[in-house]
Amino acid sequence: MADSLLFDLAKFKELARESLQEKYLVNSDHSEDLFTMALSLSAAVKKVFYEKSENKFSSEPAIGKKIIIQFVDRMRIDAMEKFNTTTVLSMIHYYKNTAAMEKNDPIGLIIVYIERSFVPELLRLLKYPYIDYDNNSEVLDGIGTITNLIAGYFKKELGRLGYVDLEMSSFKSAINTVLDGVEYCKEQTHKYEISFEINEQKRLVVEMVMSFLPKIGKK
Repeated sequence: MADSLLFDLAKFKELARESLQEKYLVNSDHSEDLFTMALSLSAAVKKVFYEKSENKFSSEPAIGKKIIIQFVDRMRIDAMEKFNTTTVLSMIHYYKNTAAMEKNDPIGLIIVYIERSFVPELLRLLKYPYIDYDNNSEVLDGIGTITNLIAGYFKKELGRLGYVDLEMSSFKSAINTVLDGVEYCKEQTHKYEISFEINEQKRLVVEMVMSFLPKIGKK
């Protein structure tokens, strides 16, 4: 059982890169660092799933690089683009330090999208208590719990890569969209979108927008 849970980062990186090159146009300014962060986010989601659930994803996650659409200096959000049905989303921002957090100056952002109807089932798979599907507050708190878990694991993965420790915001959840968009690191023009399948159906999408992060001991 333990062997099945091992994560071969080198193999996954090669497979993901091939998939990205085949399915998406990769610009010449593509950052190796940001791509590695996207791979680390994929690894974080897989570790959450493997450690909390007896189930596995149906296939390796699909990674895509997409252009950020601005909305009055914020990033536009439309969750129904992910599943074409009622969808809930939850986001967490990362900051260099508490001072940056107080100024609302994020260095990174992840957003988790799940079909509203699948949130109770995903929580069940992760061995969380039952939630009332008809209760919007419970559904929004449920996806927030999942997002907080993923964000924490991702922060640990970045630390393993040697990046400086980051501050995390609390999660914010919504249904279908955030009308005025969300704050993001504005020097970034692209985001990474990672899709995960359960029982051969797309069930989870995670977006990442990150600035270049300093590493420990380096400026």
